[in-house]
Amino acid sequence: MIHFTSLQLEHWIGLVFWPFVRVLALLSTAPVFSATQVPVQVRVGLALLISVAIAPALPAMPAVHFLSGEGVVLLIQQLLIGFGLGFAITLIFSVIQFSGSVISLQMGLGFSSFFDPVTGVQVPTLSNFLNLLVLLLFMGMNGQLLVLATLMRSFTLLPVSANLSLNPSTWHLLVSEGAVIFSLGLAISTPVLGTLILVNIALGILGKLAPQLNIFVIGFPLLLGLGLLAIYIFMPAMQMLVEHLLSMSMTFAGKAMLTAAQP
Repeated sequence: MIHFTSLQLEHWIGLVFWPFVRVLALLSTAPVFSATQVPVQVRVGLALLISVAIAPALPAMPAVHFLSGEGVVLLIQQLLIGFGLGFAITLIFSVIQFSGSVISLQMGLGFSSFFDPVTGVQVPTLSNFLNLLVLLLFMGMNGQLLVLATLMRSFTLLPVSANLSLNPSTWHLLVSEGAVIFSLGLAISTPVLGTLILVNIALGILGKLAPQLNIFVIGFPLLLGLGLLAIYIFMPAMQMLVEHLLSMSMTFAGKAMLTAAQP
């Protein structure tokens, strides 16, 4: 008859449970996996499947009681690592969404908004369109596989250990890198914004030269049409842009892990 103790049972469960917590936290914030169309049951099942698949290749799990103080600290630690990696990778969509919001505001489409399935919030129509386009390019470049590869690398750089202490400067890095969203978002929207600014200047001069003209009637369709034309001209560069943002996201995630692993 087979006999085993409660400590052995906890150790066997821990081989899957501790990776499962980190994987689930990542899937809850990473692109594609965190979409609102993905049911919670599917996300949890996928996290469990990934955890069982990678468990034999991971370093030894710590022998920690789940309900002990160390167990609670270890649980919070895995959640923070997963959420941090997800935030770093989501940078690519945050940049595009901000850029689309700025362009929409200048084109006069700021009042028009739809539910974005990627972020789960109400965003301007143009941001929604650009997010879906970037999502397709992201999946076409196997971005979801790069997310899982980054996850596997995290278990090497940041193993599940009760003695692991995350460097506090990691959180400062995540916050400071958030400034990239605004700088890159404005840089991406600059070609379209430049066109719209020139149109506004021309409309202002026209309004001074011919006060009898209704600038609002002329300006709105003109801004909308030229804005869409500028976006159409900019579209061929989207693939190169997404490749650059994806590379930046992966580099940022790796930098965050290396910083967290420093004593």
